[in-house]
Amino acid sequence: MYRGIIIFFGILVALSSVIMGLCSVVEWEIVAVLVAVSLGIPSLMLTYEKVKPKEEIAQGKAERKHEKERIKPPSVPLKEGEKQKSALLLDSTNITKLNIDDSLLDSIYEQAHRKAVQIYHDAQLSQFTIQVFPFAEIGSRVNIYLDFYSKWADKRCTFRYDKVTPQVEHCPPDKSPKYDSFREVFTSLPWKESPHWRQILNRVYAKIGPFAPANMTVYYLKTWTPRPHWHLSFTDNFSGNDYAFVWDGKGLDENSVRQLD
Repeated sequence: MYRGIIIFFGILVALSSVIMGLCSVVEWEIVAVLVAVSLGIPSLMLTYEKVKPKEEIAQGKAERKHEKERIKPPSVPLKEGEKQKSALLLDSTNITKLNIDDSLLDSIYEQAHRKAVQIYHDAQLSQFTIQVFPFAEIGSRVNIYLDFYSKWADKRCTFRYDKVTPQVEHCPPDKSPKYDSFREVFTSLPWKESPHWRQILNRVYAKIGPFAPANMTVYYLKTWTPRPHWHLSFTDNFSGNDYAFVWDGKGLDENSVRQLD
């Protein structure tokens, strides 16, 4: 409505100016000026009306974007991220002093077993592994793996836990065991049967350490069936030396742990 009135009066003034020119009421130079003004002013007003809504829309988008950025939670500082990565190993100068207890392992097992039986209804624990990169600067320093075997599917599935991701993660692909021993399962939780596994880690490292810091230095503590034993392996990436031990899971004397050649 408003635009139509502007256009109507502009055309009306322009026609009136032309008629006055034809009737020699005014000179043609003045007619040209009157036509230009009568048509130019409405054009400018209409152009302004079109541009103004676009500017308002753009401004509204910018304000909403700024508001989203303002209410966005702050990013986690680097120091806090580093604390999360090493939460299971609080002190890299004492690399076998792990911040892992039975309650944590019980919780991890319950999560992993619940997910495993969703994949294979008869899944049972067949291997338990702790992997430690004590001097790693990137990623998780401590990883806990639980392997489950399904007799029905004849497959093993692996689940991983670290402090960076609080949820237990499935690690596909699931594969059929290469050896019959990998088809054996635990009848009870291994950390319950062998509560001295933390002490044996400390004693073994006291014999072969300390290690100089090196990024890819790693050690494993793992156990599987059928016979109840634990395997400890250390790779010192600074010196290039490898060490391997077998522990019977019971005692802490020299007859209970044996170094492999």
